Amino acid sequence: MIKGNPDTAVEEESVGHRVRAARNAAGLTLEQVSRRIGVSPATLSLIERDKVSVTVERLTNLAQVFGIELDDLMSGTGTPAAGGAQFDNGRDETLPKVLEAAIECFTKWGYHGTSMRQIAQAADVSVAGVYHYYESKQQMLVAILDSTMEGLIEGLEGAREKVADRPPEERFAAVVEALAYYHASSQNKAFIGASEMRSIEEPHRTRIAGLRRSVQYMIDDEAAAAAEAGVFTVPDLKFACRLVANMCTSLAQWFDRAGPISAEDAAANIARYALAMMKVESAAR
Repeated sequence: MIKGNPDTAVEEESVGHRVRAARNAAGLTLEQVSRRIGVSPATLSLIERDKVSVTVERLTNLAQVFGIELDDLMSGTGTPAAGGAQFDNGRDETLPKVLEAAIECFTKWGYHGTSMRQIAQAADVSVAGVYHYYESKQQMLVAILDSTMEGLIEGLEGAREKVADRPPEERFAAVVEALAYYHASSQNKAFIGASEMRSIEEPHRTRIAGLRRSVQYMIDDEAAAAAEAGVFTVPDLKFACRLVANMCTSLAQWFDRAGPISAEDAAANIARYALAMMKVESAAR
């Protein structure tokens, strides 16, 4: 929703998606943009996921930060300013080429084992070209984890909304399936998110850890609702919910997309297994 003044509100489809696409095209992180427009990274993330209203004035400020016209931002036809990030159509077009190269290198050699020169070579740019977009490896790692959490939370919330009027066990299964699918289909980003949290510096570590907890809470909330309805009978609900989350996130480490099971089928299987786990009753002594 766009608000021109307190008395006028105009509905606009996918404004947040256009803001995020323009930010990624400009090669900017949530922190860089939020700092320039005077909001928190969390607020900007909500704007990009169409969870809050945004004023025309704020959209104008965002367009200026991205180096494009407001009309281009609103139409989704905006291009990055001169020197903006280029894209490789064979990769994830929602991320700058340099950031895709960093994902490739961090996955292969780890964060601490990767040099800026290796990222430059993978992106087919100069080392100076990498620094043109990102000031440090740390900034790239934060951008990767922000992108990971944005995509993950958006997917889970979307799956949850589609079954909002269904029984709690179906909502639980939908969230679990979405979590599993993300880790099976976006393995490199998910792998980095799991393995490199220790490398994130404050204040970003605390912020991203909070986003990770919010994913766990989605599972917990739906499981608690199903338990209250008498559908889930597992004796230790909290423990079981963490087992379920780990089943999903571990797909980033071992799932083979070239294998006999598709990412969709793997996610559906895990959702079924999770439901069965939640219906286990206390063993008789």
